[in-house]
Amino acid sequence: MKIKVRGGDGSLSGTLHRNVVRRVLLALSRFGPQVESVTVSLTEPVNALGGVDQRCRMRALLRQRDDILVEAINGGFESAVARAAAQLASRVDVALDGHAGHAVPSGAVRRSALRKARRPRSR
Repeated sequence: MKIKVRGGDGSLSGTLHRNVVRRVLLALSRFGPQVESVTVSLTEPVNALGGVDQRCRMRALLRQRDDILVEAINGGFESAVARAAAQLASRVDVALDGHAGHAVPSGAVRRSALRKARRPRSR
């Protein structure tokens, strides 16, 4: 998987770049070769109340499927990247039908299927 990180003004610190790549790898490595590349854009748009937020946009290019685009805005780049990576992993999982090309052992039940099957406890 190729990961491209770019900042709004073209300059990123080495530490921030490494942290972004690490976060994307942690979120998407389970999908293996199904994800061709991820482009991460970090910007600082001015909000309507006069402050500055940090925005992270991620676009994943999937093999034989549509691209996926997510966005997260937060007070810091690290938290915006973490939120966007989690959203992207969730959307990629849905786009790949929850299988991601992995063999599912017989008798295995996906976690989301278990959540749907749970019923509230009565006291």
